[in-house]
Amino acid sequence: MKLADRRRLRRARMAALGLAPALGTAAAPVTALSVARELGALQAQDYASGVWSLGVRSGLTREQVEQAVRDREVVRTWPMRGTIHFVPAEDARWMSRLLAGRVLDSLQARYRQLSITPDEIDCAAAVFAEHLREPVRRPDVIELLEAAGIDPTGQRAYHLVGHHCMTGLLCQGPMIGRQPSFVLIDTWVPTSRQPSRDEAMATVAERYVRSHGPVTEKDLAGWVAGTLGFAREALSLLGDRVVRQEADGQTWLTHAEARVGPAGPAGVHLLPQWDEFLLGYKSRDVTLPEEHVATVIPGRNMAFQPTLVIDGEVAGTWKRQERKGTVHLEVAPFRPLTGTAHRGLEASSAAYGAFLGCDVDLRVREA
Repeated sequence: MKLADRRRLRRARMAALGLAPALGTAAAPVTALSVARELGALQAQDYASGVWSLGVRSGLTREQVEQAVRDREVVRTWPMRGTIHFVPAEDARWMSRLLAGRVLDSLQARYRQLSITPDEIDCAAAVFAEHLREPVRRPDVIELLEAAGIDPTGQRAYHLVGHHCMTGLLCQGPMIGRQPSFVLIDTWVPTSRQPSRDEAMATVAERYVRSHGPVTEKDLAGWVAGTLGFAREALSLLGDRVVRQEADGQTWLTHAEARVGPAGPAGVHLLPQWDEFLLGYKSRDVTLPEEHVATVIPGRNMAFQPTLVIDGEVAGTWKRQERKGTVHLEVAPFRPLTGTAHRGLEASSAAYGAFLGCDVDLRVREA
């Protein structure tokens, strides 16, 4: 792909993802719920990463994002790919029921390894239905399983809870101290939407293409851990709301009402380790140069590093440490920063400190 085409593609994605100003549009969404609705889901297997994914797109503080969880606007649960995402609370149940089935099927061998039986799965559901009408801390959920005669050791408790999040019975409630909590969706979520299967498929596909495009059919299939057939069926429901363009031997999909990416550079960002910027695509070669894959994904085992992103391309990694009201940021760029990039990094660091409510100590390692 030509460099100019790659740059346009990156900038279009940054605008779609809510990470760069879009030409001719209003400001980006400013609530956690509007960001979650816009993107459909934001990966949040690591809690701190998930809340920053919402914060970096909205300008909200961590406390404001967590208030949106307490206000039952967004929830953290397992809607797809067998991992945790932030989603609009009203969509948590139907998304799980639509998208988690293939993951549940794939877990049957693991259940057999752990000797998790269908009777235990049903018993756990009954325990949860009786005791999780209000948010309950994870250690207390484990005690409830043990009291019911269910062995919670190893990964058994994790899988039993995760199973019933994927079926749409449970979701996570707010953090209680440093512990996640779990609660029945029926009692926690004020209103759960109940779309038909076609409506649900169309919603997932449209939100994804609008908020991640340009994308490919394989990107959508990978995002929902579905088949190409599922992705194509969902896209067919959108009609002319999806625009197809050929470039570099690939068919790229954008939304007919997609935001127009910035004409100039897409800015400097400090993104969390599991942000949609990378996790939202089957192929990452547009934004992550091959020579830096091993640095960003050590062992290539999906354990991502937080990334420094400049003009839509991964340009380094970073790490943080909070001590005594100060967040210490150490940024390791892949190449020396220009003056403009360094000023952008300082602004991004200040934004992250404002999100946390901390002073910032920024240190840049030599490339």
